[in-house]
Amino acid sequence: MWPFDRGPRRGPIVANQLGERAPAASPAQSMLDPTRAVEGTVQRIHGLSLLHAQALVTEAQSLAGKLSGLLADLDAPGGRLSKFGGNVEGAYDRLKYTVGQSPDIILRRITLGENLKVPALVAFADGMVDSEIVDQDTVRVMELYEVTAKDTKDSRALHATVLRQMVAAGHVTTGSTWDSLLTQLTYGNTLVFIQGSSTVLIIDSVKFKARAIGRAQSEPSIKGPQEAFNEILLTHMNQIRRRIRSPWLHFDSITVGGYTSTTVLVAHVEGLTNPALVSAVKDRIRMIHTDDVQTLTEITTYLLQQKSLFPQFRMTERVDWVVREILRGKVALMVDNTPFVALMPSVLIEFYQTTQDYVFSFWEGSLMRLIRALALMLGLFLMPFYIALFSVDPDLVPTKLVLTVAGSRLGIPFPPVMEVIIMWVIIEVLREAANRLPTELAVTLGTVGAVVVGTAIVKAGIVDPLLIVMVTLTALALFTTPAFELTSAWRWLFWVLIAGAYIFGVLGILVVAVFVVAYLSSLEPFGVPYLSPFGPLNGSTLRDTLVRFPLHVFTTRPTYTHAIDETQSGGTIHTDPVPMVTRQRRIRQ
Repeated sequence: MWPFDRGPRRGPIVANQLGERAPAASPAQSMLDPTRAVEGTVQRIHGLSLLHAQALVTEAQSLAGKLSGLLADLDAPGGRLSKFGGNVEGAYDRLKYTVGQSPDIILRRITLGENLKVPALVAFADGMVDSEIVDQDTVRVMELYEVTAKDTKDSRALHATVLRQMVAAGHVTTGSTWDSLLTQLTYGNTLVFIQGSSTVLIIDSVKFKARAIGRAQSEPSIKGPQEAFNEILLTHMNQIRRRIRSPWLHFDSITVGGYTSTTVLVAHVEGLTNPALVSAVKDRIRMIHTDDVQTLTEITTYLLQQKSLFPQFRMTERVDWVVREILRGKVALMVDNTPFVALMPSVLIEFYQTTQDYVFSFWEGSLMRLIRALALMLGLFLMPFYIALFSVDPDLVPTKLVLTVAGSRLGIPFPPVMEVIIMWVIIEVLREAANRLPTELAVTLGTVGAVVVGTAIVKAGIVDPLLIVMVTLTALALFTTPAFELTSAWRWLFWVLIAGAYIFGVLGILVVAVFVVAYLSSLEPFGVPYLSPFGPLNGSTLRDTLVRFPLHVFTTRPTYTHAIDETQSGGTIHTDPVPMVTRQRRIRQ
């Protein structure tokens, strides 16, 4: 029947060495006695590895401790292995020989009250908790509190007294199942076990070692806010809520990862963001079943129904940009330990928009966007057209220009396409090396490498000087893309255009371009056309695309976000019927 019977286990009566009759030892004690005997026997045996024997003894003692904790929970009335039974010593054994074997898990026995000394156990993860909350607001208060006899007659009354009067921490919850308790312990919360109570106090004492809030590295801005996210989700929420001071701003928490238990937050404004979009995002996150989730990219990979080389989520580390997009009716996805936020749904034109476009005036913002669009065309088509016109279709070029280029190529042993490959490989190697070096060395390497290698390769007669100028312009043009995740797509497309130009000439470039546009038109992240607002065409949303109109013109939100309230009248829940322009005129009056 043992160990599943829950009745009293007195055991058979045995005789000791003096002939006296005594009750048999408990199962846990019986297991410890053989381990001591084995340890003494091993010391008398020659030729056996003492290291292996010590490991065996340690494992046996650990197993005995685990069994002792399990039996303590089974001995409780209605006891179950999955639930704390109210025995503090049993909880100590169960924690000590499981997670407590790690040096960062601290188990501390204390007594409640100066007079009655009720046993209790405090468990927390060192380095993940606020030591002031644990030492001053929890342990010290409970040890010095004067517990009366009335409070200790009932374990529930004692538990309520500790919860309401002793613990000075701000946020305290309760739990009883071991799975949830161990999860809370690894999150950085403090567990308080009280003798006789099957309910455990879970004190919010989380305080991670966090990187200070700094400037955005991947999206620098000359004007405007400079604040960027760090790796702590609580900091993310504070930064966003400081800018959106509305009770309708929601952060929905979802846990993903069998072993990592990574927290994912879905941020949106209730009453503004389309609830179908919010439900779709949360449902797809809940369908993720994996053991390991570390980065935001892993989450977004599972959310995509159409896999594509082109990014379908805008990644940003800028707080002001996330706030702007949330107020336009989008959903922001945040993952613990990741300083970037994913915004959805995202369309292609948004990857060429930055926060500087709205800080500067209409003229400056529009000029910057037009330069980015021109740089994209230059980076994608300059080299393919050079190869197509001077290698495949020279009859399309004026004769004087053909003779000029042919004269500059005298003595070059390679065709133009091979020159492009050689130069682009050098650029990619320099770029990758610069990413792996400190900032100061990276700048030096980029400058010296470009000058030295470019000069040497021209003098060696391997590459045409004109081609070096065009390759440099192409590289600089592609690097003007504000969103880093989009640059890899353009770099792959660049080689597809090079191949089409080398094989079919200008016709090959046109065919590749048509196929790319058709492919982009087929992408619909969360039901939103990827080429919106150009396809389907929407006149009101075109005001914020290649040219940024004056800010007072933006009276409606983008239609592709499908926000519940399409008007933009200055409030979080936009119920003011007075348009923005009218309100501004009234302020002037």
